[in-house]
Amino acid sequence: MGGVCEICGMRAGKLYRVSFEGAEISVCPVCASKLGPRASPVERERVEPKPKPQARPKVARQGGFLESYDIVEDFGARIRRAREERGWNMDVLARKLKISVDLLRKIESGKYKPPLNLAKTIEGVLKVKLIVPTEYEEEGYGKGSTGATLGDVVVVRRGEE
Repeated sequence: MGGVCEICGMRAGKLYRVSFEGAEISVCPVCASKLGPRASPVERERVEPKPKPQARPKVARQGGFLESYDIVEDFGARIRRAREERGWNMDVLARKLKISVDLLRKIESGKYKPPLNLAKTIEGVLKVKLIVPTEYEEEGYGKGSTGATLGDVVVVRRGEE
């Protein structure tokens, strides 16, 4: 049980559904108490935990920037070229990578982007560059949240109706 408050962005063990100026939102107990008479509890909400995200690239912080890793766009052509330069057929490379020939065929054709751990293995076997860092600016929304919350946008004025 638990979730993220739609006002302050904090994770809370318990969230409350409150009616606030005609909208129903999920808030933590602290924000619910601060809203006072303008917010009336609608019901306690049982928030299901989010499903675990699929494997994401590793992220490193460097001076206000988040650095993650991605695979080059022409990964299939690079893999095929390196395999052919070594004189290997798909069976040989698939065996060395411990994957099926069908999966290797999809990767070389560009229809399947390999996960980072497989891309690292391919880099090691074929001595090609497939993984490159990508940088993007770190977002600073809410306290511990990953996006904008209502509290980032709305200013709550006390005593005004």
